[in-house]
Amino acid sequence: MRKISKYIFIILLGGSLYFVLLSVLVASERQATGSSINNFIDAIWYSLVTVSTVGYGDYFPITVAGRIIGMVFIVFAIAALGLIIGKMPNFFQQLSEKRRLGMLGTGFENHIIIMGWDSFSESVAVQLINADKKVAVMTDVKNDVDLIYQKFNSKDIFVCFSDLKNYEYINSLNLNKAKTLFLNNGSDSDKLISILNIRRLCPSISFVVILDDFNLRETFINAGVTYVLSKNEIASRLVASYVFEPAVAEFTKDLITSTNDELEYDIQQYIVLKNNPYANKEYGFVFRELKENHSILTIGLQKNSKRKAGLMKLPKDEEIVEAGDYLIVIANGTTEKKMQKLFNVAEGI
Repeated sequence: MRKISKYIFIILLGGSLYFVLLSVLVASERQATGSSINNFIDAIWYSLVTVSTVGYGDYFPITVAGRIIGMVFIVFAIAALGLIIGKMPNFFQQLSEKRRLGMLGTGFENHIIIMGWDSFSESVAVQLINADKKVAVMTDVKNDVDLIYQKFNSKDIFVCFSDLKNYEYINSLNLNKAKTLFLNNGSDSDKLISILNIRRLCPSISFVVILDDFNLRETFINAGVTYVLSKNEIASRLVASYVFEPAVAEFTKDLITSTNDELEYDIQQYIVLKNNPYANKEYGFVFRELKENHSILTIGLQKNSKRKAGLMKLPKDEEIVEAGDYLIVIANGTTEKKMQKLFNVAEGI
């Protein structure tokens, strides 16, 4: 506010001084024989031509006072031109630096925001980008910006350098057009504070949080977090599976990894739109059609209707697949393309 007031004061002072100089110029030249400056319009034209260094020569002062004012205009023009030329490289340098650090924002839509960057965030970003998702990252480590762009294509990822507690800057990540926000910005308490502040800026955003203390799960769910996970819980289950079912564990690890190869398989979800050929069909019919005609294995159904909501694992054959539901399938790189063409949507939410 003080900065704006300062600029307003400078503009008013400069405007007043300019008006005084024009008044003195007109008063001095109006009475002089042979003067070409006889009114305010002439004086304004003369000042603009002089300050802009055009210098047509059609209007010029002939009195001593008028020439002194003319010299003031000339000195001001030289000073202003020098100032502009001197500031211009610095301006473009600052603009380039702001763009590099992500301060000018992104045009990404339906993207995933990752708040906080480390090796774990990088692993998550790899999986998301392999699944053809756009990712916007906020980091408080300046060196991360160049390192991230060295590893990922700027078409897939956008990076903003900012204090992670300055929540207004998160709008540069196009928060209102984002799909989900993954919080990885320190302790559990830091994450909870971030959720409350970001929820105030964008009530519709969904959150995914990894907790150190999984006992806080209910607290985070009550705060509006959509999905709450624990690194230790996930890792312990996978380790236990490797201990007594190594083949199952290996297969599970592959299925939860985004496929980036034609022959790799992973679990995917696709929303059923109203014009979907399987909308309002029985689950058993959908299962057989996708398996026999497209080699896609359906393993679950996420219901989202008012009548019924929640994840159904291997539903009964007579369960109706409605518009708005998600089909959970196992597909590889080849069948994924078939699925997207058939459903007319990309995988994911």
